[in-house]
Amino acid sequence: MFTNCKTIQAHESRPALLEYSSPEIRSILEQAIGSLINSHPIKLADNVFTQNSTIIVDRSQHSNNQRILLDGRDIKPADTFSLLIKNGQCYLQHNQSGHIKMMSLLNCKPQ
Repeated sequence: MFTNCKTIQAHESRPALLEYSSPEIRSILEQAIGSLINSHPIKLADNVFTQNSTIIVDRSQHSNNQRILLDGRDIKPADTFSLLIKNGQCYLQHNQSGHIKMMSLLNCKPQ
């Protein structure tokens, strides 16, 4: 489905968009993003990576039973992810860590 790739460098890649989207593709991306941030799969919009090569994913904020956010030190900044293409192959990059996954089941095109 997707594999870690340590040989690709982000500067050798170009921003990319999905050639088409489907519920299956969205599910693959949700699992990959969850994996990159050591989380459960996250929910993405139906049109993810069809108009922009970068998305922002907010981390869930912990709150008490009255929905009041807990100590501000626990609030984590949002994560960003970029869809990239190199040599016709799609990659997903977690921009904060630089970790990249090859997305062999996706078809993408340069943005």
